[in-house]
Amino acid sequence: MTAALAGKALLFLGCTALGVLRGQGLRQRAACLQAFRRVLAALARELAFSLRPLDQLMAGAQEGSQGPVADFFQACCQAFTAGGRESWADSWATALEATPLPLTPEDRRLLREAGDVLGRYDGESQRAALEALLARLEDQGAQAQAEAHRLFRVYLALGVAAGLFCLILL
Repeated sequence: MTAALAGKALLFLGCTALGVLRGQGLRQRAACLQAFRRVLAALARELAFSLRPLDQLMAGAQEGSQGPVADFFQACCQAFTAGGRESWADSWATALEATPLPLTPEDRRLLREAGDVLGRYDGESQRAALEALLARLEDQGAQAQAEAHRLFRVYLALGVAAGLFCLILL
């Protein structure tokens, strides 16, 4: 009897946990977009006031970030070095595909545009393009934040409902 009750409780908690994990995924997406926005804004400021090479700026971006975003910049620098230091756009695209980031395809497309700009033009043109991209990234991040706030409760409720449904069936 006690084992059956414990099994039911674990089943209910497992379903609820699935709802919470799905909601957390949405929050991670919003946090990742915010982190990219912060790092790219810092890169735009650096491009405006500094003539440091882009590989040094990327290394600084890696140090100034954490989690998946830091992993992305590390992969980007490694791809640039391994590729013979030929193209930041290729290194950026390779790192974007190789790094597991909690982003949608639309988010990745937007970030891919940043890689297409870096290292191709003079500092002022790169900065201007990054500023335009930052505005779009801000909108995308705000949308992700609102979606996470709204849907977290929905996924939690669905997890609880699924757990209750399973309990009723047993």
